[in-house]
Amino acid sequence: MTATRIGRPATIAAVAAAVWLLAAFLLWRTKIPAGLDRPQLDANSVFGSEAARAGVRFDRFFDVEWVLATLTSIVVLAVFLVRGPRLARRLGLRPVNAGIITAVFITVVLWAASVPFGIAASWWSRRHGISQRSWPSIVFEPLGGLVQTTISTTVVIAVALLLARRLPRTWWIAAAGVVLVLAVGLQFLLPYLQRLGTHPVRSARLAAQIRGLEQREHVGRPVVRVSPVSGETTAANAYAIGVGPSRSVIIWSTMLDGRFTPREVRFVVAHELGHLARWHTWKGIAWGVLFGLPLFGLVAYVTDRRGGLRRAENVPLAMFTLAIAAIVVTPLANAVSRRYEAEADWMALQATRDPGAGRALFEEFVRTDLQNPDPPGWVQVFLGDHPSALARVEQVEAWRRLHR
Repeated sequence: MTATRIGRPATIAAVAAAVWLLAAFLLWRTKIPAGLDRPQLDANSVFGSEAARAGVRFDRFFDVEWVLATLTSIVVLAVFLVRGPRLARRLGLRPVNAGIITAVFITVVLWAASVPFGIAASWWSRRHGISQRSWPSIVFEPLGGLVQTTISTTVVIAVALLLARRLPRTWWIAAAGVVLVLAVGLQFLLPYLQRLGTHPVRSARLAAQIRGLEQREHVGRPVVRVSPVSGETTAANAYAIGVGPSRSVIIWSTMLDGRFTPREVRFVVAHELGHLARWHTWKGIAWGVLFGLPLFGLVAYVTDRRGGLRRAENVPLAMFTLAIAAIVVTPLANAVSRRYEAEADWMALQATRDPGAGRALFEEFVRTDLQNPDPPGWVQVFLGDHPSALARVEQVEAWRRLHR
């Protein structure tokens, strides 16, 4: 290979890396002051030793369950890495059809392997009074997940295989573009579906507070609805979702059942509006592109060494590569999520000027949701998409010190 042929790909790679790092730097920035002096607090002192121990015991089950479920999925994919190519060849179908059937078959086996772990998690939550769902709904709910997973797998694999046939070298770039369009479309449409069965905020006082927070955080007038979940869980939550006219804040009814004070509920709403004010949904989509493009490129590189994704027998290799790469990327994705959650907390503090409500809220979450207030480092790295409750209280206290 000549120097020119070597230099050109190296130049392109260097430029792409520089663009990636610049985009990541811009997306990483938040409103939280750099070098914020957070106090080092003790979880037992902040939340009480009994609540802290209860959270540790409850969450440890899910930590172990995640490890076992992840290892099981890797083993399943490794088996198909060996036997999957033979399955694809024996189907006797055209490459695209054979690849789709192979991918769907692997997906169904992965789903079946995950069902016992999901049922175990539901049993644990039910045992501790968090889940209120009946056993029939717990047992049969995974079927809905199977349908959704099968449909999404079919669409993604079909797009990838069709593009690989027409664009053998650059299909992964086009595939990332298609996934981007789908992601934006889902973020636009999903809020309308998730509003089904919800109702407007019925408290005139809370509704007035929400309007005041919207003005302070300059978010316009997103739709704010209450989702009745008390028949399913005792856990309390709220979330922001959507883009453009579909922007929504969904408050679980368990936030309004009397366990949380009006000030704490107001803080929660300010947090969710903070997500919208800081464009976190759009930034999340942008991070999806930054993560997704290299992952698709890695799949293309690995499969090209065996003839490319044009060959259906390489679908198991593509799925295995993508799964392992996703695990590797998870710590960075979680770090981004924690950073945006911390920024939403900061926005809530700025909007409410009520650090007492913020601290009381995070303390109450530990008690009501049985959260581990200070989980082990590896748990935060692989499972922590929110800052720990202790870290959130420490940020509240840092804000309080800054605004004395």
